[in-house]
Amino acid sequence: MAKDTKIMLGNVWPERNTAFPDFLDPTNITNNWWTAEFARFHNTLGFDGIWIDMNEPSNFDTNVYSSNRIDGEAPTGDKLACPISGADGKLDNPPYPTQAVYLHMGEYLCSKTLCMNGKTTRGTQDFYNTKNLYGWSEARATSAALSAATGKRGAVISRSTFISSGRYAGHWLGDNTARWEDLQTSVIGAMEFNLFGIPYVGSDICGFNGKTTEELCLRWHQMGAFHSFSRNHNTQGDPAQDPAVWPSVALAAKIALMFRYQYLPYLYSLHYRASLFGATVIRPLFFEFPTDSETFTIDRQFLWGSALMIAPALDPGVTTVRAYFPSDRWYSLQNETYGQQMPVGFNTVPALTTALTPVFVRGGYILPRQGPATTTTAARKNPFEILITVAGNGGSTGELYYDDGESLSDDILSNPHFYFNFSYAATDGQATVNIGCSSPMELTLPTLDVIEIFGYAYTPDYTSFYWNGNKLNVNVQTSSYNALRRILTLRTVGLIDLNVAAQRTNDVLTWTHRKN
Repeated sequence: MAKDTKIMLGNVWPERNTAFPDFLDPTNITNNWWTAEFARFHNTLGFDGIWIDMNEPSNFDTNVYSSNRIDGEAPTGDKLACPISGADGKLDNPPYPTQAVYLHMGEYLCSKTLCMNGKTTRGTQDFYNTKNLYGWSEARATSAALSAATGKRGAVISRSTFISSGRYAGHWLGDNTARWEDLQTSVIGAMEFNLFGIPYVGSDICGFNGKTTEELCLRWHQMGAFHSFSRNHNTQGDPAQDPAVWPSVALAAKIALMFRYQYLPYLYSLHYRASLFGATVIRPLFFEFPTDSETFTIDRQFLWGSALMIAPALDPGVTTVRAYFPSDRWYSLQNETYGQQMPVGFNTVPALTTALTPVFVRGGYILPRQGPATTTTAARKNPFEILITVAGNGGSTGELYYDDGESLSDDILSNPHFYFNFSYAATDGQATVNIGCSSPMELTLPTLDVIEIFGYAYTPDYTSFYWNGNKLNVNVQTSSYNALRRILTLRTVGLIDLNVAAQRTNDVLTWTHRKN
């Protein structure tokens, strides 16, 4: 601690020592101070998100010695030290060391962190007992401070997490390295943290430490666009690795990110469901197919919710991947095979550097989309779309959660929002799309301009479209039916006014067709 104070010091990024707040202070004095500091800074420089790092907490040189130190020698210069002998040292040098201490001879529990005999919860607990809660407590305090400073919703990203951290913050997978192994393990890491209840998660795209390569960075961008937290980040002093460094990476990143932006309404709705029920956003295949033992060991593919499956290229020099398709109906979203139904089991699929990474959609679902743009602000103004994928039984369902993206509420259900549910069914003579809405809010929605159906085995009569019994004009110049791939695309400006639909509990679109 600082001399003659109760302030615990460490050594991190500032030039001199760093004081660590007691975020577990039950009087809230510390957290109120933290909030006030955020407000002061926001008055000087606006922000809408916070990134909190080194909060395990990690230090650079607490009880770090030279490799040739002798027993009992203290750190020299301005390096910090905790007592490691006598009554004051029993927590930092216990009889049974942790594995990390045991494997690093000459280190102690306080090495590169804070002293275990420091005090938290307003001096009532040893830091030894609460260390694992430090990142969690800082995330909780920061989430509250961010909301108070901005008056809006915002994102907090924390390196250290604990049980229930996902309520307050997202997470990135730490300081990885520019290696193919780290690309591969980031796929696993994102699934794991979804299991831990922290769905807003991602890795440092292209690698944080070390010099990345063009191919590795390209493949990481292709995969990383499908992590909820998607960020290219590397350490100070290493070569630049933003996509524009290489034209090939810029193209691959653009393709992947445009797909991400197009499907943001689906991803946003998945996060709504995760917030409401604790569901996963990114999930392993065995979550959806628990009786298929083949899925138990698949760690190079993942799902967005129940409907989208991603099988990225994770090895150097490859142009294909071997992807597993559990027993269900799957359709390709790759340009070359767009809308094509995929065989069940293992299949070799193209994984080009100049195209979208292998992505497939499962039959029986309705996915909300929006025209992509370079920012979410611009994309939100584009017309809505829905992708309907036909299952073996012919029926499909889906949902859309939509709000203003920034309003604050302690209860997500009481937050002003739209909640749409969709369903599709077809007989040999007619198709029906139902759109229901609950909890409408005062927000003007773009129109629904595109309805795309995979697995549509009929020829439509474009003159037979009716919306709630009223004739609907479909633009036959911009709409189409591909009988070979069984894709129906209805594309008409202002096809359905969702603002009108939101005022009723159920709306019905019908049309007639003949079976092919």
